[in-house]
Amino acid sequence: MNTNGSVTVLFLFFLTLFPDLTDCSTCQKNILEGDSLTFKLTDRQLKDDDRFTIKKDNKILVPKRNRKQAGPGIVINDSLEFQHVKLSDSGTYSVEVFDVKGNIIKSYSEIVCVYAKVPKPTVNITCQNETVDFRCDVEGDEDQRSNISYIWHKNGTEFKKNVFNFSINVEEDTSVYTCTAQNLVHKSTSDPVEAACFKPAIDFDFDDRPDRPDRPEWPEWPKFGIIAVAGGLVLLIVLIIVVVTVACCACKRKEKQQQVTDEEGLRMNNLHSVTQELPTHSS
Repeated sequence: MNTNGSVTVLFLFFLTLFPDLTDCSTCQKNILEGDSLTFKLTDRQLKDDDRFTIKKDNKILVPKRNRKQAGPGIVINDSLEFQHVKLSDSGTYSVEVFDVKGNIIKSYSEIVCVYAKVPKPTVNITCQNETVDFRCDVEGDEDQRSNISYIWHKNGTEFKKNVFNFSINVEEDTSVYTCTAQNLVHKSTSDPVEAACFKPAIDFDFDDRPDRPDRPEWPEWPKFGIIAVAGGLVLLIVLIIVVVTVACCACKRKEKQQQVTDEEGLRMNNLHSVTQELPTHSS
């Protein structure tokens, strides 16, 4: 009695009765959509008169043939390869290989899961009072998202795992966050974002501050820029003070000159009046 064949039939019958056992948590092969799927046919060199057959979900996919006969798949050395697999190629495959006398030389089954590429995720930020909510959004249907796990990085260091959203309580946070979404065969990382809900106060302390290693070091050009702006403001204030002082002095000088002129006019008027009042003597 051929025990290997009987075991294979019983295994396939069991999977037919309990199809839920073929989900991706029990996969023996995880393939990215568009890649190649390969089944090993023999543990020795495949002979020209060896024949093989492959079933998918208990339906014949490759009718019994040898390596020289045409059929689905490409024979490469001792394996059969299917190229450019699709999501619909996920399933349970059974492989049987026979020698020229009909004896089984290899028989096994594999559960194959095909995954789509993970789209680039987007980090969305929601600000509520002093709380910042982060959420990692990935496009795709519900089945695809159910196979995705998440990893968060803060300033390049792994921060959280297996959560697609979280909240932090901050007043000032300039950390950079990224989210990586991944399945078993592919991953994609979001663009970096900052918790931009709260604007930090401007700090003009340019010291390296060795007591605060978490403090980012100022680059050179902002230092010089701020110093130049401050110097320009001081110069402008000094210039305004000088202009106002000169203007005030000019006004006072003009008022004094006007006062002297008025006094001279008054003196001349008085002198003229006195001259007219003096009596005249006839000769």
